[in-house]
Amino acid sequence: MNLAAWLGLGTAFHALVWQCAEAKLQDWGEVALAFLTGKPANQITQTDAQGIPVQLYRKHGRQYNPLFVANQAKADFQRPQHRERFIQLTGWLLQEAELRDGALLLPYRFTLPELGLEPPWHSCLAQATTLLCFAQRSTLEKRDFWLQKCRQLLHSLEPGNGLAICLPEGGTWFPEYPDTSKAYVLNGMLSILLYLEECWRLTGLDQAQTLFQKGFAALVDKLPQFDCRGFSYYSLDGSKAGRNYHQMHVRLLRKLRRVQPHPVLDKYLCRWALYDWIPVAGQLFFYPRPKRVAAYIGSLVAVLALVSLLKAAVFQ
Repeated sequence: MNLAAWLGLGTAFHALVWQCAEAKLQDWGEVALAFLTGKPANQITQTDAQGIPVQLYRKHGRQYNPLFVANQAKADFQRPQHRERFIQLTGWLLQEAELRDGALLLPYRFTLPELGLEPPWHSCLAQATTLLCFAQRSTLEKRDFWLQKCRQLLHSLEPGNGLAICLPEGGTWFPEYPDTSKAYVLNGMLSILLYLEECWRLTGLDQAQTLFQKGFAALVDKLPQFDCRGFSYYSLDGSKAGRNYHQMHVRLLRKLRRVQPHPVLDKYLCRWALYDWIPVAGQLFFYPRPKRVAAYIGSLVAVLALVSLLKAAVFQ
């Protein structure tokens, strides 16, 4: 084969890898950058000496993030061989929580200057993920104790307690970052609704079902605003979703539709899932994001350079 054919194969291989594994490439890039420079591009998860997840942020250093601790506990609950660590992590979450006016709150103890958040600040997503973990633990031991903690967490998500947003249409939005420009984050809201529904199934607490229904009404009202010509916004401040978050939106919508079908969910699930199958080069044209374009072109140049060297070595 001549050089043009080799370069054509390299271009096709590069396009296939990006189409099928772009989100994984981003994760691997984060780990590789952290290994080489000591700092990730955004953040990676590590563990402390006791095995508690701790986030390494590029801008904020090593910080405990209750959301990531709860995410790990939630995953460990599904693996019987990790049940001991589930107990450890839910214990850590309980120890970190603070009771205020009947509401149990998981505080963030570091500053997010880009959003104007000073410690202690709180996130509905961390609250809801911890809620699910405590609901899971209530199925194992001390049911009345853990159900009480669930009630206190649910109380924190009720309108009027400083975190949730009451919409004029009557629904309730649960912000991942309350009182900021990123109050309306889609993946956070979708996850919260799924955790509320699962909490209700595990505990039978009507409070969880009521909050789910109010939140679902808010999602149906706001979901069309997250559409960006077939792709999705990360938040309603105009931040476009990266492909990893876009694919997350599709997965979470699919799960939520199984819980409670609705024509609005059907519309955007179909629309966004179809868009994700557009070749990445086409996505970059219709939905350009500078860093993504630079990464795609840079990796393509690297692949083609490697192919050229490989051809020269093989057919020298």
